[in-house]
Amino acid sequence: MRKVKNWFTLLKMKTTHKLIIGDALEELPKIPDESVDLVFADPPYNMSKKRGLGWKYSKHITMQEEWDIFSKDDYLQFNQKWLKECLRILKHGGSLWVCGSFHNIYQVGFILQHIENVKINNSIVWFKPNAQPNITCRMFTESTEHLIWASKNGNGKKWKFNYELIKKLNEGKQMRNVWSIPLTPKTEKWAGPHPTQKPIELLRRIILACTNEGDTVLDPFLGSGTTS
Repeated sequence: MRKVKNWFTLLKMKTTHKLIIGDALEELPKIPDESVDLVFADPPYNMSKKRGLGWKYSKHITMQEEWDIFSKDDYLQFNQKWLKECLRILKHGGSLWVCGSFHNIYQVGFILQHIENVKINNSIVWFKPNAQPNITCRMFTESTEHLIWASKNGNGKKWKFNYELIKKLNEGKQMRNVWSIPLTPKTEKWAGPHPTQKPIELLRRIILACTNEGDTVLDPFLGSGTTS
């Protein structure tokens, strides 16, 4: 029996995992059509800069990850390709969750709005109560990220939403679309430092809300392995 901290015993399940190492754009086409129930994607946000970003009051340089640097045209094509593949793999009635910031989430939403049989169900605001300060001191401090929850409809099937379970997790009240979840704690960084690792609590809510026991979950940008 798996216990959830500060909640109650939720599920009794056995899980199996398959790790695919490679370029997502090369590996996704190898996965069969309509074979997964939920896709959680935390893609590159295209925030990094070739020279990085410097702190106002120190010599520290950040946001210099090569995998997160695209031209505008390349980034649009990249998002179109991986979204198309993920939706091909997703079953009818399956859910697609995409993480982002203002750097990429509007483009992702625009692409999804132009794909047939795709419905955007919710936009979730992840509020970080312990967000890092703005390092340039030239704009408001970013303390949120955004998640799009979309579903692939068709064949008479609609998305799953475990309403009663999520309500129980929220002390008997409907869960709202603003989630206050702290940044990933050091205790979860078992795989070493990762600049964009998501907290387990974020993934737990998504997976419990939109899947049933025995369903298949795909994470095309697994990073440090939080989804697993």
